[in-house]
Amino acid sequence: MSTFKRIITYFIPIFLICFSVHLLYKWNYIQHGEHYPDEFNIPKLGTGSDTDGDMVEDSEDIIINAKNYIARRPEYKDNYYQGGWPNDNKGTAGDVIAWAFKDAGYDLRNLIWQDFTKNLEIYGENVGDQDIAFRRVENQRIFMSRYFDEHTTDYEDIMDWQQGDVIFFEKGHVALVADKVNGKGIRFIIHHFWRYQAGYYQDVLETNAWGKIVGHYRVSKRALTPKTDHTTKTKAKTI
Repeated sequence: MSTFKRIITYFIPIFLICFSVHLLYKWNYIQHGEHYPDEFNIPKLGTGSDTDGDMVEDSEDIIINAKNYIARRPEYKDNYYQGGWPNDNKGTAGDVIAWAFKDAGYDLRNLIWQDFTKNLEIYGENVGDQDIAFRRVENQRIFMSRYFDEHTTDYEDIMDWQQGDVIFFEKGHVALVADKVNGKGIRFIIHHFWRYQAGYYQDVLETNAWGKIVGHYRVSKRALTPKTDHTTKTKAKTI
């Protein structure tokens, strides 16, 4: 066997192994190191609100609810449900957000529908009916852009990221900002995007898998007071 053939024979398996390890790490099938924000001197600001009056601040409440939801290991599937709320342990990206906020005092099913019916020109065609509207990513983005505080879309600006924030991506995905960070101080997220993902709690912001971040919002004491009469639309319409 020639020297070149020997090199190729050894190189290809090594390359395939390295490439496979890279993909497994990128998509969190290989565990990423988890750190606490205070290791990077990131202050825990909170929202200053307790909407459901349970003596748990909203951002903490939202994270607890999201973790309780993903602990059930819901299957990724887009079904329609009478009454709106999935009752068979199935769901999509928008359901992570809806469930996390519901038990913190924000019933998005009612809130988004009420806002939509008064602002048809803003929401456009992204509605359906009350049982589906609040689960759609684009409707959640429009609602939060109107009522929540807006923050940076640069994930490397680590001081402006807090647990319980909601982020939207240009390819129609949504995720919740988690309470842990990676070795650079960049946030983990809690999300649901397909049935074979390694887990729901992941370090994937740096992959840019869903395009750039087009929205980053946080609840506050003025959360249910609209900021504007209009908002910029994107093409994202998935749930």
